[in-house]
Amino acid sequence: MPRMTGGQAITETLKVHDVDTIFGIISIHTLDLFDSLFDNQDSLRFIGGRQELGCGFMADGYARATGKPGILLTSTGPGAADSMGALGEAYFSSSAVLEITTNVEQEYIGSGKLSTHETKNQLQMFESVTDWNAMISQVESIPDYFVEAFQRFKSRRPRPIELELPTDLLALQADVEVLTPRDPEIAQGDPAMVERARKTLIEAKRPVIYVGEEVQSLGGTQEIIQLAEMLGAPIVTGDGAKGAIPEDHPLSLGQAMGKRIWGENPLHEWLSTCDVILVLGSILPLRSTTGVGLKLPDTVIHVLLDGDAIGKNYATGIPIVADSQAVARQLLDGMAGVDVYKGDKFKNEITSVKEQIYQTLKDTWGNELRTFEAIRAVTPMDTIFSLDATVATSRAIRCLPIDQPRTFMYPHGWVGIGFAFPAALGAKAGKPKSPVVCVTGDGGFQYNFQELATAAQYGIHPIVLMFNDNAWGVLKGMQQNSHKGRFMGTDLVNPDFVKLFESYGFEGTKVTTLDQLSKALENAVASDKTQLIEVQTPDGFGAFR
Repeated sequence: MPRMTGGQAITETLKVHDVDTIFGIISIHTLDLFDSLFDNQDSLRFIGGRQELGCGFMADGYARATGKPGILLTSTGPGAADSMGALGEAYFSSSAVLEITTNVEQEYIGSGKLSTHETKNQLQMFESVTDWNAMISQVESIPDYFVEAFQRFKSRRPRPIELELPTDLLALQADVEVLTPRDPEIAQGDPAMVERARKTLIEAKRPVIYVGEEVQSLGGTQEIIQLAEMLGAPIVTGDGAKGAIPEDHPLSLGQAMGKRIWGENPLHEWLSTCDVILVLGSILPLRSTTGVGLKLPDTVIHVLLDGDAIGKNYATGIPIVADSQAVARQLLDGMAGVDVYKGDKFKNEITSVKEQIYQTLKDTWGNELRTFEAIRAVTPMDTIFSLDATVATSRAIRCLPIDQPRTFMYPHGWVGIGFAFPAALGAKAGKPKSPVVCVTGDGGFQYNFQELATAAQYGIHPIVLMFNDNAWGVLKGMQQNSHKGRFMGTDLVNPDFVKLFESYGFEGTKVTTLDQLSKALENAVASDKTQLIEVQTPDGFGAFR
């Protein structure tokens, strides 16, 4: 076995797991790890951000765009704590982020002597936003922990993992066996439960398939489409799954989002007229299902890797704790040679509902629909959209057509802001040949606008499409509608964003009409340079034309 330091053991282990990019910030506690990274710059690219929250969102955006775990490197104490918001979003959105961080020297852990950056209980701090976390106390065991982490990403519901080491372990030497990755055990559905599901779907008259965020993370698009086509069943997508099923497919009814911020959606009422729903890979979060009055068919087949989430918001007749792609394959195998098609009458009804959904959008959100259709018209189909929790995002969820998986990402888990721009950097770093468009607002962008320096330093070039209303627009709208226009805390004083971009060597332009927006975005896509398109919306997004 080769003899190596803790820092070398980490870099060598990352390389055998096909890691090519690391996001983070250097610290006094991680110098020995960076010394190892220095010798591996040809295979491990380090992208250094300006704040750990932004770096965490970069790792998350990389994971969502590529399907590979995003790697985040932080330091003890304040650095680790600053990443918590990003890990919380990744946790509740089911994103595979591995945070590697340090702790103080072994002799001072838990001592309370106030060593530099000492934390009362760092492991405990991370428990609420990770699927698993652990302290590594021996150099020899580093590969074992990393193998376990990468195995979990492939075999469980993808969620962040935190591994920490005492800082002095990074310089210690030991004989280390760098372990090769293990083939994951893909969780198959219990045969008896899958058989019940198969029979239920065969007997159903009006089945529907509901696809969730696990499919976006772990795959299964083709198998689900094949199953839907065999049944003649429509497919709807939930939170975090937009694009997991191409929205131009004849059986796709798009997002099952409606009421509250997502507008009226005929799909809400129509779903309850179906008799069986097959839920694949969605936790069915309250905020977008029961919380807005979404009614599901009486018979629910719920497939999810996280068994604890099954049955929380809807009674489930057939629970299956398994990988959705695997269960879709099991169902396909069980239906081979069986006539399960539900007939042209149901197919025609699906087409009619699809037309009703679109007409409702035209009637209620005409301006918004025209805006996003114009954006779609000048962006290639592989364009990745990274969005903040803004008014524009709530409209894009329904109005922006997405026909490829992993090309639409937003903070649907914790629903915080500040995600869009750093996540766009991470996505562009992972998919450099795909255009990346960050859709944000004036307030959300300023959460992490310091990462413009990261874009400049590393030559990462997303497009920033900012809708500027000089306000926390979502909340101001709520104050207008629910609190009789008693505005408090929602108006913003902003910088000159164009000059801000220019100060980093980038370009920016302000637009006031849809035509100007289309031309500016078309030019930005063609240039493949970091550019700001600042859309002036003083009267709100809905008034923009």
